[in-house]
Amino acid sequence: MVNRKRYHSISLKLTDEELQLWNTKHKASGLSKTDYLMQAIRNSEVRIYSIEESINPLIHEIRKIGTNLNQLAYFSNIGQDDKVRAEIGAIRRTNDKVMAQLADFISDPMFSIKGSK
Repeated sequence: MVNRKRYHSISLKLTDEELQLWNTKHKASGLSKTDYLMQAIRNSEVRIYSIEESINPLIHEIRKIGTNLNQLAYFSNIGQDDKVRAEIGAIRRTNDKVMAQLADFISDPMFSIKGSK
């Protein structure tokens, strides 16, 4: 590490488990606490997601699956197999749509902050 004066400090609170994890990783690294933290900052990536904008539309789709399940149970109980098959198809299509939207959400954060060297 380059020798330089540091003028700022950071204070944080940890649970017992978090402190144990910190101590384990820090000691295994063989670095000072400051150097270990600096390595973690420089070599990490933080992804920021907009939950409200991205997840709210999915809630509507998941509710549609619930409605389809209720219809499926109803048609099954009254012996309308053709409608049961149609509802199963609708559930599959909606589920596929939700899974695709979730995959897009996870792979495309609102923005990402990567460490710099």
